[in-house]
Amino acid sequence: MLRACILMFICLLFLPSCHEGEPYTVYEFMMDTQCSITVYSRADREAVAPVFSTLRSFASSIDRHEEGSDVWRINENAGIRPVEVSEPVFDLIARAKELSLSVGGAFNPLMGALSDLWDFQSPDPRIPTEEEVSDLLEPVDINALVLDEDAHTVYLADSRLVLDLGGIGKGAAGMLASQELSKLGVERAIINLGGNVCCLGSRPDGSPWRVGLQTPQTGSSGYFTTVSCQDASVVTSGSYQRYFEIDGVRYHHILDPSTGWPARSGLVSVSVISPDGALADAYATAFFVLGLDASMEICRRDGLQAIFMTGEGEVVSSY
Repeated sequence: MLRACILMFICLLFLPSCHEGEPYTVYEFMMDTQCSITVYSRADREAVAPVFSTLRSFASSIDRHEEGSDVWRINENAGIRPVEVSEPVFDLIARAKELSLSVGGAFNPLMGALSDLWDFQSPDPRIPTEEEVSDLLEPVDINALVLDEDAHTVYLADSRLVLDLGGIGKGAAGMLASQELSKLGVERAIINLGGNVCCLGSRPDGSPWRVGLQTPQTGSSGYFTTVSCQDASVVTSGSYQRYFEIDGVRYHHILDPSTGWPARSGLVSVSVISPDGALADAYATAFFVLGLDASMEICRRDGLQAIFMTGEGEVVSSY
């Protein structure tokens, strides 16, 4: 039995220094991953600490494992009563529901119980039974996520449901960090939240940032392509990020909300590039579940930029 937990890593390429000083990067571990903020002016360095403080507060509020957090309280009261939450958390949950509906449920924030069942973090993983999966999948319906905008309350209509914002939280956090940096006068920065990359402004020479997409083979540190990015996020989902193998079969962490099992769409990597980090995060997961053809239809419908790699190594771009 082989179990690997590989953090998806998107590396910024060709980061130049500027006349005001060398790039300045601060690292911090949060949201279960290594995060960093890089700025390119000495005057901008003082902005990094308060932005990290804002990110810590936001991450804490949406952490379903942190006792007392908004999402923890929602889950504790599943099937019992609505829970009033803060405005930022309510807005993110409402956005998650909206994006779920827009992709036909291929992204669904109510998959927390099934994620726990599969337990990809376990040192001794196991394959769940069909009955276990079926029981927890039965109530997974985005309409069971009941929102009251006036009261700012969230209610899970079935006690088996577990709200999990992991599929959208880092994308939203990257946008939040970018907005906070802008408010503090920062014109260019890179926010890297465990591979969810948000690029603020442009490179010091005025050209777009270039973001390298990791080759999805296990153990690879190379890049199969780069994308240009300015005031936008780049988010990747892949089957190589977190998985376990039993009897030669790989079971990865991206679960199909229609089956409760790891998605088998023929894709190994999907990257979405968008000014909307929350959308990029949610759609990267949804596209991995949907497969190439259905995802390309959504890209055409919504005018989205995405890059796909199939299991045969074919790279397809929507633009």
